[in-house]
Amino acid sequence: MTISELLIDIRKRLLQAFGDSTLADNEAVLIIEQSLGITKKRIYLDSSISIDTNDVDHIYTIVERRLRGEPLQYIFGKAYFYDREFSVNRDVLIPRPDTETLVDTVINTENKSPAMFIDIGTGSGILAAVLTAHHPDWTAVAIDISFKALQTASRNLFGDDDKSINNNIYLICGDILGAIRPGKRFDFIVSNPPYISSPQMKTLDRSVADYEPSIALYGGEDGLDYYRMISARAKMYLKDTGRIYLEIGFDQGVSVPNILRGDGWKDVAVVKDLAGRDRVAVATN
Repeated sequence: MTISELLIDIRKRLLQAFGDSTLADNEAVLIIEQSLGITKKRIYLDSSISIDTNDVDHIYTIVERRLRGEPLQYIFGKAYFYDREFSVNRDVLIPRPDTETLVDTVINTENKSPAMFIDIGTGSGILAAVLTAHHPDWTAVAIDISFKALQTASRNLFGDDDKSINNNIYLICGDILGAIRPGKRFDFIVSNPPYISSPQMKTLDRSVADYEPSIALYGGEDGLDYYRMISARAKMYLKDTGRIYLEIGFDQGVSVPNILRGDGWKDVAVVKDLAGRDRVAVATN
């Protein structure tokens, strides 16, 4: 079978399963690219090259997994965020482009140097990794209740050999802020907490509902449980005028700020993502 024949067949199968021609085109190329370790350019320039039978079988195994709904990021064990590659698995959420708005907001707002911050619900560690990469003199305390998630974060932050790439990041297993002693020593707090409500959980795409960890998605009946807990506790950890940065759902641009104002936070504001949707809530201690 040639690359061209394989590409056409995979596109057809993906289109029949998902009904999205753009997704089918992009993922068909990606499956071949990742499976064979070749570039997208070569796929098109050398489309008449025959592929070994074992490679074809391997590729169709991946296609079948994808047709059952499994995200390619989990199949290949990696995802890209902020132009960096991160290890991912079913213990952590797949990074979304929406979260880049959270990173940009912090980078464009915080000018303290050095600075210490807390990353609540670090998951795969992407926020701590990107923020400390942009500001090497920043120190992160990254918290997650899932020990398996922290194992993934450790690989992303320190490498497989546990030799620290980032010696200014500390991983802690705990719920919200409970594992840290209160004290006004942090300059800011950042978090992408679970914020999917009960009704929304029932409408999630199967690639999310069946494969991504529900503990990192479900935010309570109305999706606001974690915002209430973080808002109520975070002031005890921040320096005077320290800030909090929270990713929010597109429909939470009023409810989350109201929670923050009710707990005495100042200068509460909402930042929109590139699509014009409410995406980040910012407030000052």
